[in-house]
Amino acid sequence: MESETTYRERNVEARGYGQSTDFREKLFSIQVDNINLVLDQMGLWSIFKPFGRVRDVYLSPKNTSRRSLYAFVRFETMEEATKVARLSNGMHVYGWPIASKLASFGWNRRRIVEGFRHQ
Repeated sequence: MESETTYRERNVEARGYGQSTDFREKLFSIQVDNINLVLDQMGLWSIFKPFGRVRDVYLSPKNTSRRSLYAFVRFETMEEATKVARLSNGMHVYGWPIASKLASFGWNRRRIVEGFRHQ
């Protein structure tokens, strides 16, 4: 019979538990600006889903000092992100033309530049 610690160790390795890498480090982001305030995270997800495999969406908090929102939409491959950024730039969403481009920094690079430390 197999010992409990051996089973646990194998389970941790197989599932990737205990690893400190953030899943966003392996994704490619586009930055989307000039988003209408009526749009939420799920609405943004549904807009970009036909273009490629959306893996994560970050929508900025609704801040009353800004007239519009910004978002980061993350994809699995660079090809998808590049294609989506090109096709969606200038697209009208709820009557507003959005501006999309490849994000300048990846998740890990942004954390380092901003002095962010993930514990």
